[in-house]
Amino acid sequence: MRTGWRFLAAPLAVWLVLTCLGTGVLLWVERTTKQNAVQRYQVRADMAANTVQTFVEDLMARQAAQAGSFLGAATVDDRDFTRMVNGFGYPAAVLLDTRGRVLQVIPSNPMIIGQEIAGRYPHLTSALQGRAAVSPVVPSAAQGKPVVGIAVPFSTDHGLRVFSGAVSVTDNSPLSSYLTGAITLPGVKIQLVDDAGAVVAANRPHQGGVIMLDAVEPELSGALARAERGRYREDGEWWQYTSRAIPGTPWRLSASATETTLYASTADARAAGRAALVTASIVGLLVVVATARTRRSRRELGSSEQRFRKVFDNSRIGMAMADLDGRFSRVNPALCTMLGRPEADLIGANFAELTHPEDLPRCLGLIQDCLTGRTDGFDMEKRYLHADGRIVEVIITANLVHDQAGRAQYFATQIVDVTERRMLERARRDDAAELEQHAARLEHANEQMGDFMAMLSHDVRQPLTTIVSAGEMLVEDWTDMEEETRRHYLRRMTSAGHRAEQLVSEILTLAQLDAGALTARPARLDVAHAARQAVAAQGSADPKNAATVTGPDRILAYADPVHLALLMGNLLANAVKYGAPPFRITVKHDHDRVEVKIIDHCEGVPAAFVPHLFERFTRAETGVATTKSGTGLGLYLVARLAEASGATITYQPNQPRGAVFVLSLPCSPSTPLPTSTKPGTPATIS
Repeated sequence: MRTGWRFLAAPLAVWLVLTCLGTGVLLWVERTTKQNAVQRYQVRADMAANTVQTFVEDLMARQAAQAGSFLGAATVDDRDFTRMVNGFGYPAAVLLDTRGRVLQVIPSNPMIIGQEIAGRYPHLTSALQGRAAVSPVVPSAAQGKPVVGIAVPFSTDHGLRVFSGAVSVTDNSPLSSYLTGAITLPGVKIQLVDDAGAVVAANRPHQGGVIMLDAVEPELSGALARAERGRYREDGEWWQYTSRAIPGTPWRLSASATETTLYASTADARAAGRAALVTASIVGLLVVVATARTRRSRRELGSSEQRFRKVFDNSRIGMAMADLDGRFSRVNPALCTMLGRPEADLIGANFAELTHPEDLPRCLGLIQDCLTGRTDGFDMEKRYLHADGRIVEVIITANLVHDQAGRAQYFATQIVDVTERRMLERARRDDAAELEQHAARLEHANEQMGDFMAMLSHDVRQPLTTIVSAGEMLVEDWTDMEEETRRHYLRRMTSAGHRAEQLVSEILTLAQLDAGALTARPARLDVAHAARQAVAAQGSADPKNAATVTGPDRILAYADPVHLALLMGNLLANAVKYGAPPFRITVKHDHDRVEVKIIDHCEGVPAAFVPHLFERFTRAETGVATTKSGTGLGLYLVARLAEASGATITYQPNQPRGAVFVLSLPCSPSTPLPTSTKPGTPATIS
């Protein structure tokens, strides 16, 4: 018993150290993974808030531009007002004169025409003072239904006027439709709330009326009163929430999701990590190396979440008037700044001279549709050429203006510079793609670590257990044992030691491969001679397991001599282990390559396992492989070593039975060859 404790003391101490270290690492990884998930969710919510802000700013700009074009007459025609309101898709709108009196209203309500209503609506009062404004949830002027208003002032020859369009707060409003697809997480709650706590829009059904957030979401409302983001508990479950005020509006966007939903994508990784920790506690000192490599890998692969920049704080709108031939007759300073040209250079210039050639045909087609009477105007995205040669991406809204007789006079165009916004969108897509790549690499590393732990727990423990048990028997009963019995136990220990040495060699080779530490140095060599050397080195005690080599006496190709010896030795050992005699090696030319076939005559590889034959830690679940011990690394190492020398390794079924592994080597050094064994494209499997 004393001898047994002496062998168990050191592994037991290592087990305690590794268990403590592994537990700390696992907790850190889980915490980091959860924090990353919360950060990604918060960035999505910020992007949604930025888009709502841009939507409101662009809507204000378009309202002001079109109101100045269509609603500036002394008497505003009902048809012009209705057409403009319908163009924006507003269910309600109102036009006020400089004293705040109603000039036009939709839905029609003759009772309030001429009434001064600005005093009842702070956003209308702000607009009369020259500032565009957005309202909280208010009753519409015509019917009293709850809406939010967007009011913009504009100047006319008859004084300042205010146009205010209303957006409904029902679940079919444009804002609610956008919020429904803003964050694609199951069960996420997104809502716009005004400064009084009334719900402006949400991604959940609500049938009109003034809905207060503290009535439908009391826990979320209380949490928002304490901080802009954090967590709260509802119905026995924890929720993560984040919020952000929408600049220029009395609105705040908030989003909340259960932590179960946020962390769902990491559940499998956490379960795999815990299983790996349990396995690692049994392996011993080798798991220290694996754990250290895992932590380094996580630090290398774990990328901090990048904060996305704000879309646009302010939108500068260029305006221009052009004759029917496309020559500018009037431009504003914003357009001059946008294109980097003085007003004198733009007046009289044709817009075609400033338009990107690829966008010109479509633009001319839309202008022709207006001139032929098909449409009164158009919206499109196009590119202008800046004075310094760079491209300016814009959204234009053009309308063909007619005189009282219906004759076309000129084009009135509003131009919004969206260059920076498009650049941000491209950068955001690139960042998202990079994050997905990092996540895929991390998941792949977790899967490989789980396979690595499973292999070590079984294949390393077995020879160690054999050595320990046989050693104990020899120490305790040496004097009472017969000579043959002692030799038997010594042979068992020697065989187990060789097995353990082979496992350590495979693991070290795998580590060198993954780190890129094995460098291939291809040289011109005699492949047939190398094949005969590999057969001689195999040195099978059983003559029937000896392989025969068929091929020319001298056939040359390029390969790393050391790697080629390892390749052929592993393939021959694989054939003897899983196959049946006779074993043959054929060497022949195949166009600009040399083809080496290692052939056996057993049952071959099960068809379902062929696609996974050269993957790491994979073993067939049927056939002769289930009766043999192994790590699933041999053919993976063969494929990687072949790849490093510019070779390929494939599998073919032998007819009528057996397996054929085909090693194809380049005959010319002009064939592109890798310089190291870092992970690359997997070996070809046919």
